[in-house]
Amino acid sequence: MFYIDSVDNKKILKSSLLSEFSEKFKHLFTTRESFIKTKAPALHNTAKANRDVLLRHLNITSDSLIEINQTHSANIAIGAKTPDFIDNTDGIILYKPGSATILNFADCTPIILYDTKNNILAGLHGGWRGTAGRISALGVKLMKEKFNSHPGDIIAAIGPCIGQEDFEAGMEVHKALKDSVKDNEGLFKFRNDKVFSDLAKINTRQLTEEGVKTIDTCHFKTYKDNDLFFSYRRENGTTNRISLILSLVK
Repeated sequence: MFYIDSVDNKKILKSSLLSEFSEKFKHLFTTRESFIKTKAPALHNTAKANRDVLLRHLNITSDSLIEINQTHSANIAIGAKTPDFIDNTDGIILYKPGSATILNFADCTPIILYDTKNNILAGLHGGWRGTAGRISALGVKLMKEKFNSHPGDIIAAIGPCIGQEDFEAGMEVHKALKDSVKDNEGLFKFRNDKVFSDLAKINTRQLTEEGVKTIDTCHFKTYKDNDLFFSYRRENGTTNRISLILSLVK
């Protein structure tokens, strides 16, 4: 289950499942109060101040960060050198103790994977294109290939994203998402020639089809719970973002 916590009297979001491993790794999602990413000039100072507070709270320094440029792909990088910047990737796997990363979202699906045996941590950005490209499944496969992870040792969390009732898309999107899983039962709704896809469930289905058994799925939805989170669709293309901060404890 996901729960609201606070840092410096500003709301953040965490997974209770992942918090059980807080001695090994840290995670949190920002909210409207604690945002750290925006392109709005009037909000830059607030975003920077929030970022400084949250990184300090998580004991993350600038020289431990691996930052990425997300491009709505299914590309996943493996982070080693710190600090670093990796272009054209929507996922990163951390294996070096002390390394950290930040991913940003505003309706797309955040996915966290943690190998409890090998202490490997992954953060993935599942836009509809990345989801169609099977980014969740690819994350598990890459952990298996590079770190000998076993799916039974991997726990996962699906963060706040747009809900099915608010994600209307065309048939080409439906087909691409449908083809990303073997079993598509319960993932799509059809109303008046419109298709509504459940991105959280599609990513969950990809994970379960790869053998992941323990998954915490967030009950908050960005569009519906717009008082708590930013929504690109509901806010007509806002540049404000929800951020996921991850770090492996040193």
